[in-house]
Amino acid sequence: MAFEDLVALGNAGLTEAATRFEPERGVLFATFAWYRVNGAIMDGLRKSTPLPRRTWAKLVALRAASEYLENRLERDRGASERGAPAQTPAEALAQVKQAMSAIRTMYMTSLEALRDDGFDLAADASSTGDRIDHARLAARLRAAIETLPDRERALITKHYWEGKNLQEAGIELGMSKSWASRLHAQAIERLRVAVDIGDVGT
Repeated sequence: MAFEDLVALGNAGLTEAATRFEPERGVLFATFAWYRVNGAIMDGLRKSTPLPRRTWAKLVALRAASEYLENRLERDRGASERGAPAQTPAEALAQVKQAMSAIRTMYMTSLEALRDDGFDLAADASSTGDRIDHARLAARLRAAIETLPDRERALITKHYWEGKNLQEAGIELGMSKSWASRLHAQAIERLRVAVDIGDVGT
């Protein structure tokens, strides 16, 4: 895409951020706007650019990670407003590790969606051990997706398998963008736990 087109997408995201921003929530506008600008650019790339499958999987994961981290930001702000104590350094580190694990889970989910479209993940593995590990974690992830509540599973399917952003998926499921974001974060937390358990067992 031309640079000017990317700037136009970013400006559209910035406009959306300015419209939705609520300063009384205590979140900096720059922080809030970053997620909206990033999401607008990712959606624009999705709709207009042919990309290699693995690159597309990374973009899907990045877009999902942006939504997930925005939801966590809102959740943490809400907890602070309700008088929750400040995190200890150990708790903050644990939260960072959980976020990194969740992002990895989102990337794995996007790769699984590509596998259904004929993409051979095993061909990219550097060793037999890597192929076995990928297969084991993929099977655990697939099983975890099947155990998700119906609406969470439908949202994950529309977001990763059908390529819809959370707003589009939410509209099709009869829910708001904010509710779809919360539901996506809940589903990713469930899948993250399943993937983490699988990683410990390898």
